[in-house]
Amino acid sequence: MFTIAAIVASSALNYGYTLLLGRVLNAEGYGAYASFTSLFMILAALPVAFQQAQARRSDGQLSRVAVTWGAVAGGLLLLGAVPLGPLLGVPAAWVMAFALTLPGMVLLGAWRGAAQRDGRVLAFGGSLIAEHGLKIALTFPLLHVLGGPVAAVTATLAGVLLALPLVRPAGPDAGARLRSDATALPLALAAASQSALLYGDVLLGGMHLHAGDAGVYAAAATLARAVFFAGWAVQVAVFPVVARGDAAHGRLLGTALGGTLLLAGVPAALFAVWPQVFAGLAFGPALGAQVAAVLPACAAGTLLLTLGATVLNHLLAAGSAATVGRSAGLYAGGAAVLAVLALSLGSTPSSLALAALIGKGALLPASFLVLFTTLNRRPVYVLR
Repeated sequence: MFTIAAIVASSALNYGYTLLLGRVLNAEGYGAYASFTSLFMILAALPVAFQQAQARRSDGQLSRVAVTWGAVAGGLLLLGAVPLGPLLGVPAAWVMAFALTLPGMVLLGAWRGAAQRDGRVLAFGGSLIAEHGLKIALTFPLLHVLGGPVAAVTATLAGVLLALPLVRPAGPDAGARLRSDATALPLALAAASQSALLYGDVLLGGMHLHAGDAGVYAAAATLARAVFFAGWAVQVAVFPVVARGDAAHGRLLGTALGGTLLLAGVPAALFAVWPQVFAGLAFGPALGAQVAAVLPACAAGTLLLTLGATVLNHLLAAGSAATVGRSAGLYAGGAAVLAVLALSLGSTPSSLALAALIGKGALLPASFLVLFTTLNRRPVYVLR
């Protein structure tokens, strides 16, 4: 229960912080920060993959290989920062700073996975709360020094590094290779594709819409993410239990889906029924009126994505390397469909929201198809 409470608390801190920035920054600045956050979360797939791979291991740590992978990814991002920044609508310096933070970010993911596996709930939950709490604490002093979204970007990256000491494992390092886990790359692909489904529409909006409309869509998508983060708490808490095989998989999946629908369905319903109220509370009357027009579609798409992700999370935890690969491929296919729909249909915030609803919503039936296909492939033993 503490793990779920810590996840919910850290998500609430992160969420409240992001919404508060909508009142501090103008539409253009908020859109730029939202684009940076989307890039941050898509590349956060690497630490998430290490967190899941580490949670699946029986012992040992993956510290050295995590830093190595983070350094390689950071180096590639650093090389591409100059063309990538303007393409996404953010300064190249932000991308460069993020690239330098990536090794520590990936290491943090591996250490959190070790804490999950070893039952160190205080270390795991404390690092989550500290990352977002310190980010909030640093932002407002930095606003007086740096001003605008630069302060938020600096605080976001600093919070990652400052959370590291709280979750450092005590066991021996497992070496420089992922020798015993063939699922590391599929897990990374699955995490990246899930992040692309959740955040990619904001990046595409920054590329495809003009600055004001991109800010409006980013605000609506950010508010709708409350739906995902409510259900994500269930996914993270259930993952190590499924991976260890401590309970019947079918019963756990049913419980996880029920919990996800309960926790994520409430904010989705509220956003659908009273979009003007919640958009106005989050962003003020001026921006809120524009956000309310696209909030219901954003919330519905996020709810369907969250339920589909719960099914795939179960398969990622319990399945073989082949099952993990199929789940990762489904995530990647969904992200590709979303990108095609958004680029072809998303010329306004409303049309982009509709494209995202279709792209994200398709994950739910597809995830059940993969689940049933996997179940049907299990061997059947006949007594003679």
